[in-house]
Amino acid sequence: MDASSLVQGADLKYEGDTAVILVVDDEAHNRNVIAAQLRHEGYEIVSVSSGEEALNEIDHRLPDLVVLDVMMPGISGFDVAEILKAEARTANIPIIMLTALGDAESRLAALSNGVEEFLTKPVAKAELVMRVRNLLKLKRYQNALERYSSLLESRVADSAGKLESASHRLSQMESQLLQSEKMSAIGLLAAGVAHEINNPIGFVNANLGTLKNYLDGLLSLLAVYEGLAAECGKDSPLMEQLRQKRQAIDIDYVRQDGPMLIEESLDGLSRVRKIVQDLKRFAHVDLNPAWETADLHECIDSALNIANNEIKYRAAVRKSYGDLPPVECLPSQLGQVFLNLLVNAAQAIPEEVRGEIDIRTGVSGDSVWIEIADNGRGISPEHQSRVFDPFFTTKPVGEGTGLGLSLSYGIVKTHNGMIAVCSEPGKGTIFHISLPIRRR
Repeated sequence: MDASSLVQGADLKYEGDTAVILVVDDEAHNRNVIAAQLRHEGYEIVSVSSGEEALNEIDHRLPDLVVLDVMMPGISGFDVAEILKAEARTANIPIIMLTALGDAESRLAALSNGVEEFLTKPVAKAELVMRVRNLLKLKRYQNALERYSSLLESRVADSAGKLESASHRLSQMESQLLQSEKMSAIGLLAAGVAHEINNPIGFVNANLGTLKNYLDGLLSLLAVYEGLAAECGKDSPLMEQLRQKRQAIDIDYVRQDGPMLIEESLDGLSRVRKIVQDLKRFAHVDLNPAWETADLHECIDSALNIANNEIKYRAAVRKSYGDLPPVECLPSQLGQVFLNLLVNAAQAIPEEVRGEIDIRTGVSGDSVWIEIADNGRGISPEHQSRVFDPFFTTKPVGEGTGLGLSLSYGIVKTHNGMIAVCSEPGKGTIFHISLPIRRR
């Protein structure tokens, strides 16, 4: 609604609602004459004979205009005008003051109290009617402007609220995008670090293998020396020296523990190499990824390997793998999906309890399915429909970008698959993924 429509509405205000005029005069004849003249013009007239009655009537019902005599017993017209103009509720009621006093001082006193018109008795009917009509019209315009001003304030406040909300949302998105960029940079860094780690792992592994061969040879040689020393006789100085040396280095324990230490070191290196390979595969950035046939169980196990530190302190993992055929897919991208779901599952479990994460797989027709379930906090019903929306997260800023599940949804859709969530607050969440075995 604009200003012109409001003003047009103001012109028509009294066509359906008759203006109410309060006539205040202590002389009945004057009241009756004025009331008759104005009633003839279609106005509703209320007449009172004193300032006290006028204030009581106004307190009960606000008139649209007041015709007020100056000289009255008790409260004068000047006093009534001053009271009305001093209160916010009645300040905008126009007042026409009538008096037999024609001096400039009385006129000035009336106008200084905020009176709109000052007329000297006797007043011609035409002049009175014209003054009343003009003041009522001005009042209607004033009311319309007040309504328009109030409407503008309301709209400005509403716009300001929306702008503030949009600004807050933009700030959140900027923060989440920065976090996403940081995670992307970390992914690139991880790929480089994985490559650098692979080199020393390679030669340490080779050295340990060589060292193992050396130790095996030395132990074999030691056995031969012991046999030769035994032929020298028990009383031989060489035999005594050998016995003391054996005792000093605890050769029997070294024989048993040495190979075990090397085997454990080789096993540890193998595990580190596997983690590095999984991390490198996950962090690999390929603008044109190639579709290939892959074992999804290996993808899941790689994701588990990477997320192990996040999971092991929170939950036990139970795997119920079905007999899956090789699936034509983008393995690195699906690995990201599985990693996102596994980390989310772990983070959904309260720290004070030991939770469970179940991973189940199976085949249904020409598709395979994967379920990752947890017994964590669950997702509230009002949030379940939004979990795949970009930037939606219930985690504090800095702990989640709101992009993990959205990206997972996009990756699954790229594979012409489906991803769905089923959750109950307090009981846990299940994510179900279905993927075609062959690319469609």
